[in-house]
Amino acid sequence: MQKTVLTKAVAVALATFGVGAAFAQSSLTIYGNLDVAVDSVHKGQGDINGTLFQTLPILVGGTNGAALAAGYNAAYADKSTVTRLTSSISSVNALGFKGTEDIGGGYKGGFVLEGQFQVDTGAQSGQDSRMWGRQAFVSLTTPYGEVRLGRQYAPMFYSFATATVEALGGADIMGSGLIVNNLQVRQDNQISYWLKAGDLTGALSYSPNAGVDQKVSSNRTGSPFGTTNGQIVGGATAGTEAANTQNRGQSAGLYLNYMVDPALMVNGSVHANRFGNAQLVVGGTGTVIANLRNFLGYSLGTKYTMPGAGTQLAAILHRGEFKNDPGDAVGPKINTIALGVKHPIGQYAVGAEYAYSKFANFTKGKDTSLMLIGDYNFSKRTKVYLRAGYAKDDRGQLASTGAGLTVAGGPLPLLTGFGSLETPFFSAGGANIDATTRVVAIGIRHQF
Repeated sequence: MQKTVLTKAVAVALATFGVGAAFAQSSLTIYGNLDVAVDSVHKGQGDINGTLFQTLPILVGGTNGAALAAGYNAAYADKSTVTRLTSSISSVNALGFKGTEDIGGGYKGGFVLEGQFQVDTGAQSGQDSRMWGRQAFVSLTTPYGEVRLGRQYAPMFYSFATATVEALGGADIMGSGLIVNNLQVRQDNQISYWLKAGDLTGALSYSPNAGVDQKVSSNRTGSPFGTTNGQIVGGATAGTEAANTQNRGQSAGLYLNYMVDPALMVNGSVHANRFGNAQLVVGGTGTVIANLRNFLGYSLGTKYTMPGAGTQLAAILHRGEFKNDPGDAVGPKINTIALGVKHPIGQYAVGAEYAYSKFANFTKGKDTSLMLIGDYNFSKRTKVYLRAGYAKDDRGQLASTGAGLTVAGGPLPLLTGFGSLETPFFSAGGANIDATTRVVAIGIRHQF
């Protein structure tokens, strides 16, 4: 099976540290991925009756182009079908540079710079068009582990990246729990420590502000940012370090991965961040929905590769909880389970993924997703692929967010509207509340 850029980036990250490691010479590695597809996204008519979405024009997805409120009438979100040329369906486009310098005695200096772009337009994409939005850090490897400083993947990201049967692209629904909170994916201002001991790999991280502004909304690149209309969690200027008494954006994480044997891996991760009483607002109106306090998430993952057959079986469990100010509405608790299977047949590979995500409280809304996988590998670097699936949202019941406002819906469309998700379902295809979204894509991917 060919390696994707995500697999390569994870491998680079996990291999750049080691107890007592020494290298004969310095090195520079250039790597990347180009993934583009023709796809069709059909969103069914969604029921928003009785919710704040009936009356407020909330933009979802920003520069990614998904508008939750576009075409709303009094009680329903209109159905729609769009055919696109879309990037990052099976794996996310990237261009990366990695350098290392052996300085002797088991010490090594290094850096990683990694950006993201769209093949269909050539523009920068994701991370609000930051040049090196995926990763930008320097590192020092010692006989006692490795320290990294800069913008990095959160420890929880590695738990999902090593457990999925795919590559966390737009069609990889095994990442459903990961994107509940953007700070579980990437963080500004991160300090991390990595250590490998035999078959156990571990990482600890801390950030004084991983990416939380004073106000949180679904705004992406709209003007002005931040204090007026809010921006998404992890937005372009959300990680600005400034004096505040609430420790807003302070984050910590833990990742552990254990290879039971060459065929079986198990891992776990924990993520915690403070919102510091950041206000959750409706972008463009300033209407306060709730005061956010803390978030806690944890995951368990495993992947098994059948010896001889090469069939991969994977499972991920995730739980996340948003905690609001005392006296406000109870913060949402989200439970997610994802299962995947992928089987190679010569140059082909077929598989499927299933994900189920539900608010354990709040609206009690839920999302059920299924994705079918088909690959044809021309070589180790180039393949064509087919992805076809759907996501069904059940709106649950009406729930209060505070300030007399009510909402309904499952985690997928609702958290996108709140600015918690960076990229809506299926590379900004989006999903309506209480509706089924169907997607199909045929694409080409080349990695180098």
